[in-house]
Amino acid sequence: MNNAPTNGFLMRGAISPRHGRFLKSMRLRKIWLIFAQCAVLVAFFGLWQFAAASRLVDPFIISHPVAIAKKIVELIQDGSLARHVGITLVETLLAFGLGTVMGIVLAAMFWWWDFLSDVADPYVVILNATPKIALGPVFIVWLGANTGAVIALAVSITLFVAILSVYSAFRQVDRQKLMLVAALGGTKWQQFQKVVFPSSIPTIISTLKVNIGLALTGTIVGEFLAANAGLGYLIIYGQNIFNMTLVMTSLVILTFIAAVMYYAVCLVERQFNPANGT
Repeated sequence: MNNAPTNGFLMRGAISPRHGRFLKSMRLRKIWLIFAQCAVLVAFFGLWQFAAASRLVDPFIISHPVAIAKKIVELIQDGSLARHVGITLVETLLAFGLGTVMGIVLAAMFWWWDFLSDVADPYVVILNATPKIALGPVFIVWLGANTGAVIALAVSITLFVAILSVYSAFRQVDRQKLMLVAALGGTKWQQFQKVVFPSSIPTIISTLKVNIGLALTGTIVGEFLAANAGLGYLIIYGQNIFNMTLVMTSLVILTFIAAVMYYAVCLVERQFNPANGT
């Protein structure tokens, strides 16, 4: 018997020696990609530390990684890190969920009723273009300087992005498929359930990726304006007392949270399109 397949054919998922070699090359490429990404991160922090230690930059203004690491340990030890991170995470996830779900529901309503879409279209566009930070004082007066105002501001940022992008995807669905479902006796709900929504899932996933960042941005801005806890509060507090290490520590933690949330959405995306995880 020919033993040629033993090189790559034994790799899990391979259906031929050539396919096995292809899978092996793709996995090696993924390993090297992760290594390169980690190397860039290590180099960035290494150069930052070197620049601060050698006084090429003023460590009082930009801090440095060692000071940030010490500050993180300090915040963990006094128990404040979990509290501030937890508050920001809860506010972000609530704003992300509410804004995205409400946006998808409204987009579905606009698709269902053309007249409603035509009436609401200019208002949605205008409200989307309105600087949302200007609504912060309004929410504070209405809801008080509390978590509700923070979440409302973040929802106002994510809502209109979800409406516009998802509604556009709903409208771009192949009309011939809709006509075929209708010709077979399908109702409008069945058109939406069997054709419109499934066809729009890639756009919905892309909207989730965008809205994660927007929800976090809205939450931090809201905490700037009306909060006594959270990472946004820590940034403002650190700025007010000229403690740039606290400010940079909060920014590093925020970056880590954003990365984790983004990759969580990517994991959801792989459930709908496993090819993206190759």
